[in-house]
Amino acid sequence: MASIIERNGSYLIRTNCGYDGNGKKIQHSMTWTPSPNMTKRQIEREVEKQASLFDERCRNGIVLDSRMTFEKYVNEVWIGRAEKNLKPTTFRRYKGFLKRILPALGNMRMEKIQPYHLYSYYDDLRETKREDTKYTPNELAVELSHSLKRTEFAKDVKIALGTIDRIRAGNTVSGKTAKKFADQFGKKVEALFNAEEQNLADRTILHHHRLISAILQSAVYDMVIMSNPCSRTKAPRVARTEANYLEEDEVNELLDAIYAKADHPFDVIIQLILYTGMRRGEALGLEWEDIDFAHNVITVRHTLQYLPEKGVFEEETKNTSSMRSIKVGQDLIDILNDFKEWQDHEREEAGEFWMESRKIFTAKDGRPINPGTVTSWFHNFIQSNNLPQISIHGLRHTNASIMISSGVPITTTAKRLGHSTSATTSKIYAHAIASADAAAASAIQAIIPLKRKRA
Repeated sequence: MASIIERNGSYLIRTNCGYDGNGKKIQHSMTWTPSPNMTKRQIEREVEKQASLFDERCRNGIVLDSRMTFEKYVNEVWIGRAEKNLKPTTFRRYKGFLKRILPALGNMRMEKIQPYHLYSYYDDLRETKREDTKYTPNELAVELSHSLKRTEFAKDVKIALGTIDRIRAGNTVSGKTAKKFADQFGKKVEALFNAEEQNLADRTILHHHRLISAILQSAVYDMVIMSNPCSRTKAPRVARTEANYLEEDEVNELLDAIYAKADHPFDVIIQLILYTGMRRGEALGLEWEDIDFAHNVITVRHTLQYLPEKGVFEEETKNTSSMRSIKVGQDLIDILNDFKEWQDHEREEAGEFWMESRKIFTAKDGRPINPGTVTSWFHNFIQSNNLPQISIHGLRHTNASIMISSGVPITTTAKRLGHSTSATTSKIYAHAIASADAAAASAIQAIIPLKRKRA
């Protein structure tokens, strides 16, 4: 039978579960804290009940050591499950968060973690600098970048051509790239680049909170702890920001530039994302069998991702709602038809060197395109053609804002974008919805002129 010891208003429940192979007594313990409004009699009955349940769970082998530290639980229990159940990109991102979380909370016993510990940790995160410090080239770096032969330098130093163009344009690069560039000229990084340190974003801190909560909730299910302290903790606040998108005249400006200056496959990729609102990975994951040319329908089934340790790989869409069919116009179907003819010619030219991937968008040898390559190309294209600042994901936002402002129902917009619920769409595009609502009010007023009686 479990023993009960009162300690400063809480109760330590301890039970023996026999002996291990070395003859050492196996003990498990937990702490139970009564609610402030409970009477003495209620506390006595409830603590006996908790002790009985805990004793039964221990004897059935379903209770882990309640004295386990946060780090031990993560390494011995949680991380193995996460690697099996999470998408590779998500798992990698969580491991990055744990590099900050474990030094702060790792040595704490699971049962001892309280909301005030979490609040203190979030305050520390607000003072933490991002690891991916950006480096801005100075005048000397820009001058040196123009003095070299671009293609040869990229090959020798293993820097992408687009990255060299970023240095030439005076745009920020990573610390790793800055060091490669500086080493090539025998100079220190600080002689050619200015470091721009930034604190962690509020949304990043919120992601840390959510991961901690998920781990602690898992511990609740494992009966390591009785409750999740994150459920009693207010999540870090994140200021709402409007999605960045292009206005109608800016869309036309971008399309004119794409038509005049962009080559295959990038011109088709950009137009496809702008027209359908697909995510970058969804567009690159498309295969020719996903295009129903007879009925003008594109089906999204996969997404293409990249991780340094895995390279380019394919996985299922973000969620079940992301797997969808999108009706498109004949103009886009014609563009895809022409592009297919061009790709067939490229396949013939490559001959035995063509690596069949069935993807619509490929590199010159038929392999799937690295998603980062498309992002870099688009950024450089925007910069070099002095176009309105927009990211690849901003094209998706542009598609959504056009649908909303054109009167497309929010449920239809959500379905085409692959959102799980229309509430997600409403939250992201609140400004566009408000503008469409104001336009609707003006239209009604113009059609229905109400008569006002004067007093």
